[in-house]
Amino acid sequence: MKNYITILAAALVLLLSGLCLPSSAQNRNGKVTISGHITDKSTGETLIGAGVTSGSDGAVTNAYGFYTLTMSRQEEPVSLHYSYVGYGESVVELELVKDTVINIALIPGEQLSESIVAASRESGLQSTRMSAIEIPKTVLLNTPTLFGEPDVLKTIQLMPGVQAGVEGLSGIYVRGGGADENLLLLDGVPLYNGDHMLGLFSIFQPEAVKNVTLYKGSFPARYGGRISSIIDVRTNDGNLYETHGSISIGLLNDSFHIEGPFKKGTTAYSFSIRGLHTFLFEPIFEAFEVPANYYFYDLNGKISHKFSDKDRIFLSVYNGLDNMYYKINDDDSDGAISSGSTDYFYNTKVGVRWGNTLTSLRWNHVYSGKLFSNVTAAWTRYSMVMKFKEDEKARTNDDGEITTIDYTYKFKYRSGMNDLTAKIDFDYTPVSSHLIKFGAEYVNHIFIPETYSVMERASENGQALADTTVTAGKENRSMGHEVSIYAEDDIAVGNWLTINPGARLSLFFIGKKTWFAPEPRISAKFNLGKGVSIKAAYSQMSQYVHLLSSSTISLPLDLWVPITEEIEPVKSKQYSLGLYYGGLKGWEFSLEGYYKDSENVLEYKDGVSFIGSSSDWDECVSVGIGRAYGMEAFVQKTTGKTTGWVGYTLAWSERKFPDGSISGGEWFPYRYDRRHNLSVVVNQKIGKRWDISGTWTFASGGTTTIPERSSVVQLPDGSFRQIDYTPHRNNYRLPASHKLCLSVNLHKQKRRGESVWNFSIYNVYNRLNPNFVFYEGYYNDIENSALTERREELTAVTILPIIPSFSYSFKF
Repeated sequence: MKNYITILAAALVLLLSGLCLPSSAQNRNGKVTISGHITDKSTGETLIGAGVTSGSDGAVTNAYGFYTLTMSRQEEPVSLHYSYVGYGESVVELELVKDTVINIALIPGEQLSESIVAASRESGLQSTRMSAIEIPKTVLLNTPTLFGEPDVLKTIQLMPGVQAGVEGLSGIYVRGGGADENLLLLDGVPLYNGDHMLGLFSIFQPEAVKNVTLYKGSFPARYGGRISSIIDVRTNDGNLYETHGSISIGLLNDSFHIEGPFKKGTTAYSFSIRGLHTFLFEPIFEAFEVPANYYFYDLNGKISHKFSDKDRIFLSVYNGLDNMYYKINDDDSDGAISSGSTDYFYNTKVGVRWGNTLTSLRWNHVYSGKLFSNVTAAWTRYSMVMKFKEDEKARTNDDGEITTIDYTYKFKYRSGMNDLTAKIDFDYTPVSSHLIKFGAEYVNHIFIPETYSVMERASENGQALADTTVTAGKENRSMGHEVSIYAEDDIAVGNWLTINPGARLSLFFIGKKTWFAPEPRISAKFNLGKGVSIKAAYSQMSQYVHLLSSSTISLPLDLWVPITEEIEPVKSKQYSLGLYYGGLKGWEFSLEGYYKDSENVLEYKDGVSFIGSSSDWDECVSVGIGRAYGMEAFVQKTTGKTTGWVGYTLAWSERKFPDGSISGGEWFPYRYDRRHNLSVVVNQKIGKRWDISGTWTFASGGTTTIPERSSVVQLPDGSFRQIDYTPHRNNYRLPASHKLCLSVNLHKQKRRGESVWNFSIYNVYNRLNPNFVFYEGYYNDIENSALTERREELTAVTILPIIPSFSYSFKF
């Protein structure tokens, strides 16, 4: 282990050597650096991915709105063009004689800028990186989804290479991977559960979101810990100049958002809350003896403070909770006791609560025009608590004597995990042809697979019969330490080639075992001219955590567990190649192919499943290999009154367990192997008051396991037993699913703001897509050997038929 730490320390020293550059080096070789922040003029919000160009030189802002551009010194004035999609362009005339800080505020406008920035971008056709898609807030708000509620994860499902595990739910499965193989980031900090209502909604409130970037291949070296995708969600920093907000009332959800300055120009806040308003109807439910209720809420808060052009600080808080309960009351008491009669009272309540809490503190510092840093300290918690309480009280009359018996039983089950994170990230631009990112991260994981307590209390006529309390499971807690460093460089070679080599080194300490994983990555872009380019990439990823689940949907009883001293980390190697065309103004075309190998993937052994317990979980799984490959086509229209995209995926995903414990050691299709996925999204503006959006999706059916034949054997005791035969796991393909969703927005300007009426129809032509499928095969009379007739039933359950909805929002 000392050798590993020495390697990490030496590499970190080399990476941080850029901090020690002498100030005299700034203008060496006649170079001048222009740097600063690009913001929205009306709100002061930093703009992610905004560009600045001057001739063939260019730069874009990073995740915190900071840019740096180094050019040759010259006395003649040059023009700097600042632009961002949806904003008017700003031009600055400048003599390049010394390093200069220029902060630019762009004005939102109807004219969409089409500037091509010859610099490193995180996503899009101009990026060196492939398989990265940026999803602006305007796209999120205009994509129709269930109940007219804009949804981050369901919008991502419409991208090529991404699918939903169950039709209509917000699960994310990327390029043949599982649900736990996606790194979900909120302002750079991981979250472990992104769903509400078992996947009908995601946890991200649209009003709080500023930008979303999806990486499904060619992963940046600064990201690690998952093998299938990165979903990076950035939230609003707050309005530095004016107070604005919105109130929305929907069929199920209500939300409120407000942001404004504490101190104009320097300190701002952003606060959002959203919830399912069923908790307001609790008195009505009780009056009509409705035995159950369910609600959830999300709360986002952020405070940002600008000390100077060089220092900014951000404090972020997120808390989300789902709460569900079911209760039964049975009271047979008539208020009187007679000989031989019994009074009886019975009360049972089952409740489950689960959710995420996140707190982070970030500090941005500009050392010079070439060097930018971000320091983050964060605490994350995911927890689930299930409570069961039973109360019984009986009064009986036997031979003229009244006996009172009281009985109480309580069961409490808890699971979850806590993360304490500290990391530092640097952006260093020595010259305009290099953008170097490097940094280090430490995460202290505390896994709490499950603990439970049982209390039992009984008495008769006031005399205690039993009074016990048992607590167990605390010894199952485990702690893991994850340490990593990374470095990457975006290198421009003339105007025809850019290369992004990178590497990540990570260590994971669990018990007495130390796992070490080098993760090399490289991507390259070749410009062929006339808007045509080719990209190629290789990425290696490692994962140290698993989600124990036997279901196709996200359940609160699913448990996160770390790798063990015997089970190695999951590893993947992905190869990608793509062809791109951006020569037609306002349009983007791409065609990508990929192949992914995975090692140490886990599946439950045949006949074994997981239900809410991590006890000896490593003995219930097999370790194998996986492969996924396919092709993705994407056509997007980005400007004009009509925008949208068409995405198509042709994909395969398979697993193999050489030890023979599953499917005899042969390749079999993975649970989420779907051959074809097609999505069509259209947004149309009609004047200044109306806009209409529509989505149509088609997906081949997933797989499930169904016996093909069965036999009956007679046991030694004379009874009969049916034995089903399945040739391999996931041998049956479910029916294909497709649906059309429409949404119409009516905007009306008011004296104090804008009102928006939304009318939506989910699943317009009422396609009964199967959400769940249940299989049952049996003989009519197995006990009496009546084996001549066998019945097989395959039942499809649809929970999302045609659903109209509406909502009202007022923006002030």
